[in-house]
Amino acid sequence: MESPEINISLGGEALKGLNRLSKVKKQSAQELVEELIQEAAEREEEIALFKLAVKRDVPNAKFIKHEDINWD
Repeated sequence: MESPEINISLGGEALKGLNRLSKVKKQSAQELVEELIQEAAEREEEIALFKLAVKRDVPNAKFIKHEDINWD
């Protein structure tokens, strides 16, 4: 999938916080935003997968070992 660039405008407290963190971490604001967005996306994916697992966890479900699955 193609990865187009996205422009983001920040103002107020968000921009101030980003600038402070950027200085503390000695990292450019762009690098920091990319890192924070990547971490947030991974965290949201983990939460979504957890919610799906909880939804699918039903009483008396049949458990299958990983080794017993034909992945071909």
